Amino acid sequence: MDNAELTHMDRLTQTQNSIDDLIRIMYSTLGYLSRKASFKQINPNFPVTQAIQGADPEEVFEANRKELVHDFLLKAKQLELLISSLPSTPPGPTSVEGDDADEFEDLEREVRSVNGEYLEALGEAESLHAQLQASLAGVLETRSTSTATTSSSAPTADPTAAPVAS
Repeated sequence: MDNAELTHMDRLTQTQNSIDDLIRIMYSTLGYLSRKASFKQINPNFPVTQAIQGADPEEVFEANRKELVHDFLLKAKQLELLISSLPSTPPGPTSVEGDDADEFEDLEREVRSVNGEYLEALGEAESLHAQLQASLAGVLETRSTSTATTSSSAPTADPTAAPVAS
């Protein structure tokens, strides 16, 4: 690897680490805000009836909140700076060389060929599925017709008739 690629990878690593730090700060901030905020009465008709155990006093909470926001914004600005310093084009050769181009074209032809075979197989499968559905519908119709014919021609027993002794 040349020096430009190493620098590019280093910037990517720094960017990833900065994103991780930003997420960690966000997670910690949300955790602090949800554990240390006390209830605040916003409507005189609804008094605060509970207190959060371990909640910080209002002044301490406000100072910590401002510090957390400052840390978050500082890390976000650092991340923005890292992102803006990333190159807009990837390092390395920008065009495909001779052998690679031939191999790429061969692979592209193979993909098109296999895709054509897949589409043919899919069409055949759909045709067979339609034939199977038609066959099953015919069998079901034949059975329902023969069951209806058999049950209408079979004698029905009268449940009120007395049993015949032999």
